[in-house]
Amino acid sequence: MSQVRQTRLDQEVSHEKDCPVSRLFGIILRSRHRPGCPDVPGWDVAGPGRLPPGTFDLGTHLPSYILGTVPEGNGTALDGGRVYFFDVKGAGAVTADPFNLLVWKFNSAKDSVRLYTHQDHLSADGLADTDFEAQDVMEYSVWGCNGGDNACKTKAEWTLLSDVTAFANVASGKPTYTFAGTEPTTIYRGGSGGFGLLNAYTRDYTFGAPHNYYGMRTSTISALANDADPELDAVVAFNRQDFPPPCPPGGCPDGKVPGPSTLVLLASGLAAIGAGALKRGK
Repeated sequence: MSQVRQTRLDQEVSHEKDCPVSRLFGIILRSRHRPGCPDVPGWDVAGPGRLPPGTFDLGTHLPSYILGTVPEGNGTALDGGRVYFFDVKGAGAVTADPFNLLVWKFNSAKDSVRLYTHQDHLSADGLADTDFEAQDVMEYSVWGCNGGDNACKTKAEWTLLSDVTAFANVASGKPTYTFAGTEPTTIYRGGSGGFGLLNAYTRDYTFGAPHNYYGMRTSTISALANDADPELDAVVAFNRQDFPPPCPPGGCPDGKVPGPSTLVLLASGLAAIGAGALKRGK
Protein backbone atom coordinates (compact mmCIF):
# COMPACT_ATOMS: atom_id res chain seq x y z
CA MET A 1 0.00 0.00 0.00
CA SER A 2 1.10 3.55 -0.59
CA GLN A 3 1.75 5.90 2.26
CA VAL A 4 -1.15 7.51 4.08
CA ARG A 5 -2.29 10.78 2.55
CA GLN A 6 -3.77 13.47 4.73
CA THR A 7 -6.02 16.17 3.37
CA ARG A 8 -7.04 19.70 4.30
CA LEU A 9 -9.91 21.85 3.14
CA ASP A 10 -9.66 25.36 1.72
CA GLN A 11 -12.82 27.18 0.65
CA GLU A 12 -13.37 28.55 -2.86
CA VAL A 13 -16.30 29.74 -4.93
CA SER A 14 -16.87 28.42 -8.44
CA HIS A 15 -17.30 30.60 -11.53
CA GLU A 16 -20.97 29.60 -11.64
CA LYS A 17 -23.21 31.78 -9.52
CA ASP A 18 -24.65 29.94 -6.52
CA CYS A 19 -22.74 26.75 -7.38
CA PRO A 20 -20.33 26.62 -4.43
CA VAL A 21 -17.39 24.28 -4.29
CA SER A 22 -14.73 23.44 -1.74
CA ARG A 23 -11.19 22.74 -2.88
CA LEU A 24 -9.17 19.99 -1.29
CA PHE A 25 -5.76 20.79 -2.79
CA GLY A 26 -6.32 19.60 -6.38
CA ILE A 27 -9.67 18.00 -5.59
CA ILE A 28 -12.99 19.75 -6.04
CA LEU A 29 -15.72 18.91 -3.53
CA ARG A 30 -19.23 19.98 -4.41
CA SER A 31 -22.01 20.04 -1.92
CA ARG A 32 -25.65 20.12 -2.83
CA HIS A 33 -26.82 21.02 -6.32
CA ARG A 34 -28.55 24.39 -6.59
CA PRO A 35 -31.07 25.51 -9.21
CA GLY A 36 -29.40 27.16 -12.18
CA CYS A 37 -26.24 25.05 -12.07
CA PRO A 38 -25.91 23.46 -15.52
CA ASP A 39 -25.87 19.70 -16.00
CA VAL A 40 -22.75 17.62 -16.49
CA PRO A 41 -22.86 15.50 -19.70
CA GLY A 42 -24.58 12.22 -18.88
CA TRP A 43 -23.15 8.73 -18.74
CA ASP A 44 -25.94 7.51 -21.01
CA VAL A 45 -24.70 5.01 -23.57
CA ALA A 46 -27.64 5.72 -25.89
CA GLY A 47 -27.83 8.72 -28.16
CA PRO A 48 -25.38 10.65 -30.33
CA GLY A 49 -22.09 11.67 -28.76
CA ARG A 50 -22.49 9.26 -25.87
CA LEU A 51 -19.96 6.73 -24.71
CA PRO A 52 -20.07 3.36 -26.45
CA PRO A 53 -21.88 0.37 -24.91
CA GLY A 54 -19.63 -1.64 -22.66
CA THR A 55 -17.72 1.35 -21.29
CA PHE A 56 -19.28 0.65 -17.92
CA ASP A 57 -19.38 -2.89 -16.58
CA LEU A 58 -22.25 -3.27 -14.12
CA GLY A 59 -20.82 -6.54 -12.85
CA THR A 60 -22.62 -9.16 -10.84
CA HIS A 61 -23.06 -9.01 -7.09
CA LEU A 62 -22.23 -12.35 -5.45
CA PRO A 63 -24.11 -12.53 -2.14
CA SER A 64 -22.51 -14.57 0.65
CA TYR A 65 -19.60 -15.33 -1.66
CA ILE A 66 -16.99 -15.69 1.10
CA LEU A 67 -19.06 -15.66 4.29
CA GLY A 68 -22.62 -14.58 4.90
CA THR A 69 -23.95 -11.22 3.67
CA VAL A 70 -27.45 -9.71 3.72
CA PRO A 71 -28.97 -8.97 0.27
CA GLU A 72 -31.86 -6.64 1.12
CA GLY A 73 -31.42 -5.13 -2.34
CA ASN A 74 -30.36 -6.55 -5.68
CA GLY A 75 -26.72 -5.52 -5.44
CA THR A 76 -26.20 -5.96 -9.18
CA ALA A 77 -28.74 -3.22 -9.96
CA LEU A 78 -28.90 0.38 -8.80
CA ASP A 79 -32.26 0.09 -7.08
CA GLY A 80 -32.05 2.03 -3.83
CA GLY A 81 -31.72 -1.20 -1.85
CA ARG A 82 -28.71 -2.30 0.11
CA VAL A 83 -26.44 -5.27 0.53
CA TYR A 84 -24.39 -5.41 3.72
CA PHE A 85 -22.91 -7.50 6.50
CA PHE A 86 -21.73 -6.99 10.07
CA ASP A 87 -17.95 -6.89 10.05
CA VAL A 88 -15.25 -7.14 12.71
CA LYS A 89 -14.97 -4.10 15.00
CA GLY A 90 -12.04 -2.41 16.70
CA ALA A 91 -8.39 -1.78 15.90
CA GLY A 92 -6.97 -3.86 13.07
CA ALA A 93 -10.40 -4.93 11.83
CA VAL A 94 -9.75 -4.14 8.16
CA THR A 95 -7.33 -7.07 7.83
CA ALA A 96 -8.70 -9.21 10.67
CA ASP A 97 -10.37 -12.60 10.55
CA PRO A 98 -13.00 -13.77 10.00
CA PHE A 99 -12.36 -12.34 6.53
CA ASN A 100 -15.45 -11.33 4.59
CA LEU A 101 -16.30 -8.98 1.73
CA LEU A 102 -19.23 -7.71 -0.30
CA VAL A 103 -18.11 -9.09 -3.69
CA TRP A 104 -18.75 -8.07 -7.30
CA LYS A 105 -17.42 -9.94 -10.34
CA PHE A 106 -16.93 -8.11 -13.66
CA ASN A 107 -16.80 -9.32 -17.24
CA SER A 108 -13.15 -8.30 -17.57
CA ALA A 109 -10.50 -6.69 -15.42
CA LYS A 110 -10.94 -2.92 -15.02
CA ASP A 111 -8.69 -0.39 -13.30
CA SER A 112 -11.48 1.82 -11.94
CA VAL A 113 -14.56 1.22 -9.84
CA ARG A 114 -17.50 3.29 -8.64
CA LEU A 115 -19.17 2.51 -5.33
CA TYR A 116 -22.83 3.52 -5.20
CA THR A 117 -23.30 3.89 -1.47
CA HIS A 118 -26.35 3.30 0.67
CA GLN A 119 -26.63 5.88 3.44
CA ASP A 120 -29.04 5.23 6.27
CA HIS A 121 -27.75 7.59 8.96
CA LEU A 122 -26.99 10.81 7.08
CA SER A 123 -29.19 13.70 8.18
CA ALA A 124 -31.72 15.19 5.79
CA ASP A 125 -29.59 18.28 5.17
CA GLY A 126 -26.83 16.11 3.72
CA LEU A 127 -24.26 17.41 6.19
CA ALA A 128 -22.07 14.83 7.92
CA ASP A 129 -21.54 17.10 10.94
CA THR A 130 -21.29 14.50 13.70
CA ASP A 131 -18.48 12.02 14.25
CA PHE A 132 -20.88 9.13 13.68
CA GLU A 133 -22.11 10.51 10.35
CA ALA A 134 -18.57 11.38 9.24
CA GLN A 135 -17.36 7.81 9.64
CA ASP A 136 -20.57 6.21 8.44
CA VAL A 137 -20.53 7.86 4.99
CA MET A 138 -16.99 6.49 4.46
CA GLU A 139 -17.45 3.02 5.92
CA TYR A 140 -15.69 1.07 3.16
CA SER A 141 -12.26 -0.33 2.45
CA VAL A 142 -11.77 -1.55 -1.13
CA TRP A 143 -10.12 -4.82 -2.17
CA GLY A 144 -9.18 -6.29 -5.57
CA CYS A 145 -8.64 -9.79 -6.93
CA ASN A 146 -8.18 -11.49 -10.31
CA GLY A 147 -9.42 -14.96 -11.14
CA GLY A 148 -11.86 -17.14 -13.01
CA ASP A 149 -15.25 -18.41 -11.94
CA ASN A 150 -15.43 -19.37 -8.26
CA ALA A 151 -12.04 -17.76 -7.59
CA CYS A 152 -11.22 -15.12 -4.96
CA LYS A 153 -12.79 -16.87 -2.00
CA THR A 154 -9.78 -16.75 0.31
CA LYS A 155 -8.05 -13.85 2.03
CA ALA A 156 -4.73 -14.72 0.41
CA GLU A 157 -6.14 -14.01 -3.06
CA TRP A 158 -7.24 -10.46 -2.26
CA THR A 159 -5.25 -7.21 -2.12
CA LEU A 160 -6.26 -4.28 0.07
CA LEU A 161 -6.36 -1.26 -2.25
CA SER A 162 -7.82 1.57 -0.17
CA ASP A 163 -8.81 2.28 3.41
CA VAL A 164 -10.11 5.34 5.27
CA THR A 165 -8.04 5.81 8.40
CA ALA A 166 -8.99 9.21 9.88
CA PHE A 167 -11.23 12.23 9.41
CA ALA A 168 -11.32 15.89 10.43
CA ASN A 169 -13.27 19.14 9.88
CA VAL A 170 -16.51 17.52 11.04
CA ALA A 171 -18.15 20.73 12.24
CA SER A 172 -18.30 22.02 8.67
CA GLY A 173 -20.59 19.15 7.69
CA LYS A 174 -18.16 18.27 4.87
CA PRO A 175 -15.41 16.27 6.57
CA THR A 176 -11.98 15.68 5.11
CA TYR A 177 -10.41 12.22 5.22
CA THR A 178 -7.09 10.44 5.44
CA PHE A 179 -6.60 7.44 3.15
CA ALA A 180 -4.16 4.55 3.22
CA GLY A 181 -3.49 3.18 -0.25
CA THR A 182 -5.42 4.74 -3.12
CA GLU A 183 -7.64 7.72 -2.38
CA PRO A 184 -10.76 8.33 -4.48
CA THR A 185 -10.44 10.27 -7.70
CA THR A 186 -13.98 11.59 -7.30
CA ILE A 187 -16.47 11.68 -4.42
CA TYR A 188 -20.06 12.71 -5.08
CA ARG A 189 -21.37 14.05 -1.80
CA GLY A 190 -24.86 15.10 -2.80
CA GLY A 191 -26.81 11.98 -3.71
CA SER A 192 -28.87 11.09 -6.77
CA GLY A 193 -31.90 12.27 -8.67
CA GLY A 194 -33.43 8.83 -8.27
CA PHE A 195 -32.67 8.21 -4.62
CA GLY A 196 -31.48 11.53 -3.22
CA LEU A 197 -29.03 11.40 -0.33
CA LEU A 198 -29.44 7.65 -0.10
CA ASN A 199 -26.53 7.52 -2.58
CA ALA A 200 -24.54 10.37 -1.00
CA TYR A 201 -20.75 10.02 -1.00
CA THR A 202 -20.77 7.73 -4.03
CA ARG A 203 -17.12 7.56 -5.10
CA ASP A 204 -14.76 6.59 -7.93
CA TYR A 205 -11.35 4.99 -7.56
CA THR A 206 -8.63 4.36 -10.13
CA PHE A 207 -6.02 1.78 -9.16
CA GLY A 208 -2.57 0.99 -10.49
CA ALA A 209 -3.66 -2.41 -11.81
CA PRO A 210 -6.98 -3.78 -13.12
CA HIS A 211 -9.07 -6.39 -11.31
CA ASN A 212 -12.08 -8.43 -12.34
CA TYR A 213 -13.28 -8.92 -8.76
CA TYR A 214 -13.78 -6.02 -6.36
CA GLY A 215 -14.81 -6.40 -2.73
CA MET A 216 -15.61 -4.11 0.17
CA ARG A 217 -15.55 -4.49 3.93
CA THR A 218 -15.40 -2.01 6.83
CA SER A 219 -13.00 0.91 6.89
CA THR A 220 -10.70 1.60 9.81
CA ILE A 221 -12.69 4.64 10.92
CA SER A 222 -15.95 2.67 11.03
CA ALA A 223 -14.38 -0.28 12.83
CA LEU A 224 -12.97 2.06 15.48
CA ALA A 225 -16.44 3.63 15.85
CA ASN A 226 -17.90 0.16 16.52
CA ASP A 227 -20.11 0.57 13.46
CA ALA A 228 -18.53 -1.71 10.82
CA ASP A 229 -21.53 -2.64 8.69
CA PRO A 230 -20.61 -1.64 5.10
CA GLU A 231 -23.72 -1.04 2.99
CA LEU A 232 -23.77 -0.60 -0.78
CA ASP A 233 -26.42 -0.18 -3.46
CA ALA A 234 -24.42 -1.17 -6.57
CA VAL A 235 -20.89 -1.17 -8.02
CA VAL A 236 -19.75 -0.27 -11.56
CA ALA A 237 -16.27 -0.87 -13.06
CA PHE A 238 -14.60 0.88 -16.00
CA ASN A 239 -11.18 1.70 -17.41
CA ARG A 240 -10.05 5.23 -16.76
CA GLN A 241 -8.71 5.64 -20.30
CA ASP A 242 -12.27 5.09 -21.59
CA PHE A 243 -13.81 7.60 -19.21
CA PRO A 244 -11.69 10.54 -18.06
CA PRO A 245 -12.73 12.19 -14.80
CA PRO A 246 -16.16 13.74 -15.40
CA CYS A 247 -15.15 17.32 -14.62
CA PRO A 248 -12.64 19.63 -16.33
CA PRO A 249 -9.76 21.16 -14.36
CA GLY A 250 -11.29 23.55 -11.85
CA GLY A 251 -14.29 21.35 -11.17
CA CYS A 252 -17.70 20.47 -12.52
CA PRO A 253 -19.69 23.57 -13.47
CA ASP A 254 -22.93 21.81 -12.63
CA GLY A 255 -22.54 19.88 -9.43
CA LYS A 256 -24.20 16.73 -10.73
CA VAL A 257 -22.96 13.19 -11.00
CA PRO A 258 -24.29 11.39 -14.08
CA GLY A 259 -25.21 7.72 -14.18
CA PRO A 260 -25.21 5.15 -16.98
CA SER A 261 -28.53 4.61 -18.71
CA THR A 262 -28.08 0.87 -18.30
CA LEU A 263 -28.64 1.37 -14.57
CA VAL A 264 -32.23 2.45 -15.23
CA LEU A 265 -34.42 0.26 -13.05
CA LEU A 266 -37.27 2.52 -12.04
CA ALA A 267 -40.50 2.54 -13.99
CA SER A 268 -39.85 6.11 -15.04
CA GLY A 269 -36.11 5.61 -15.52
CA LEU A 270 -33.28 6.63 -13.27
CA ALA A 271 -32.57 10.34 -13.20
CA ALA A 272 -28.98 11.48 -13.58
CA ILE A 273 -27.10 11.19 -10.34
CA GLY A 274 -27.59 14.51 -8.58
CA ALA A 275 -25.74 17.05 -6.54
CA GLY A 276 -22.16 16.90 -5.51
CA ALA A 277 -18.79 16.12 -6.92
CA LEU A 278 -15.33 15.81 -5.52
CA LYS A 279 -12.83 16.05 -8.33
CA ARG A 280 -9.07 15.91 -8.51
CA GLY A 281 -7.72 18.71 -10.68
CA LYS A 282 -4.93 18.09 -13.17
